[in-house]
Amino acid sequence: MEVKGPRSFLRGSNQKKVNSPRFKRPAKRSLPFQPLAPLVVVGVAIAVAIAILLVGVHHLDQASHDHASEQAGVLAATVAARVAALPPASRLDAMQLAARRTGSEYVLITRDGLVLLDATLRTPDRATLKKIARRAAGDTSTALGHTRYATTALDASPSAPVLVAFVRVPNTPEGGPALIKALIALTTLFVGVAATVAYAMAHDAARDVEFVTDRIKGMAHVHSEPTGEPVPVRALDEVGALTAAFNELVERFGAAELIYRQDLARVRAADRDRSGFLAAVSHELRSPLNAILGFADVLLSEVDGPLSSSAREEIEQIRDSGQHLLDLINDTLEFSALESGQLRLVRACVDLFEVAADVVRESGGLVAGRDVEVRIDGEQGVFVDADPRRVRQVITNVVSNAAKFTQRGEIVVSVSPYGAFGCVSVRDTGPGIDPAERAMIFEEYKQSVSERRRRRGTGLGLAIARRLVVMHGGSIHLESEVGRGSTFNVLIPRWDSNPDSREPSSHPPAVDRA
Repeated sequence: MEVKGPRSFLRGSNQKKVNSPRFKRPAKRSLPFQPLAPLVVVGVAIAVAIAILLVGVHHLDQASHDHASEQAGVLAATVAARVAALPPASRLDAMQLAARRTGSEYVLITRDGLVLLDATLRTPDRATLKKIARRAAGDTSTALGHTRYATTALDASPSAPVLVAFVRVPNTPEGGPALIKALIALTTLFVGVAATVAYAMAHDAARDVEFVTDRIKGMAHVHSEPTGEPVPVRALDEVGALTAAFNELVERFGAAELIYRQDLARVRAADRDRSGFLAAVSHELRSPLNAILGFADVLLSEVDGPLSSSAREEIEQIRDSGQHLLDLINDTLEFSALESGQLRLVRACVDLFEVAADVVRESGGLVAGRDVEVRIDGEQGVFVDADPRRVRQVITNVVSNAAKFTQRGEIVVSVSPYGAFGCVSVRDTGPGIDPAERAMIFEEYKQSVSERRRRRGTGLGLAIARRLVVMHGGSIHLESEVGRGSTFNVLIPRWDSNPDSREPSSHPPAVDRA
């Protein structure tokens, strides 16, 4: 399929496309720039004035609160000193006299909020007074309205009564009306000047923008240039700089589109060559490798005569190296088929335990010569909706990966149901995987540090396993701890006799087997 570049919409040969009904449909009109600029300036100026007003009123209100707090503190200390010097019978009269002269309220309470003397219009409840007695200052509501209060003990003893002074906070901050009038006058002046200047600048810019817009629209009807004629630069201002940048962009766009088409043609040719090369490699390399492996097995069977120990060791090395090379070729071809989308699944009802058992029986050669036991555990009769060949390949890749790093101990393959999925867990007693390497363990051509030191493998085994599991609608997860081995959990959707419900979830849940 041909990939069309954006330049095709600017060519004169595509004039019919430009004149088609799709392109004749009028676009949604926005507000014109010329009156919009003054309106924006006016809106911004008003918003700034409102913000200044709010901030100023807030500061004035805060100043009123602070002034009331200071006044309450002074009155509380003064009246407390006066009351403390009087006999108990004269204290209430002194508090009432102070209340009339200062326009405030006073109350003498105990530490528990019990009222001893009251010179208020309405006494607050005991719970409120108890909280007030424990604090030096604060705010509350009384008969005066919103008030600030301050407390002072009559003497230094812990049980001394506390005198509370309530000072009303003004509803309107002092200086607020004057601030509003000043802001209205300044805003009116500045908005008028700014709107006039903005209108003049917007009018000039609107003419330049309209000119550039008309020329750009006309570029679609020019036949002499593939990307249209350059737009003339009328002024050395922002619009002129934008016009020059647009002309340069159009030139670079045309050159880039040409390079893109050339690169796309080369990529397609390279992809065809790669497919042909892999097909040739599949035949030309597998055939001689199979012959080498076959003759190596014949020699090891001693059909042609007994072998010396050194000869047997050399032939075994030939067979192992040939098998390793064949595995590399198979992994590369398998991954190529996965990437190109040529691999297709043939689903059937698969007994997961039987497949895993077959893999375990055949994996004895992977740990030959090492003190490693490979065994299977779990439940039989766990049926999954899968391609049996690909499920076998997934389990084989995971078990082979475990055998590669396990020098002693065991590799346990467990089969069990997990909700709507069948689960195969492969647990080994290897060195474990460092947390920094777990994120890349399933990536293509990525290997752990220990695997790179061995210089074996392509780094595709687990990547192929992950892609095959995802194709089935399942998932694969890794749990590992350095020095204590690793566990790979493979989830594959279980078999359902109802064909309409066999579609697995595209996002299976994660396995938590900690």
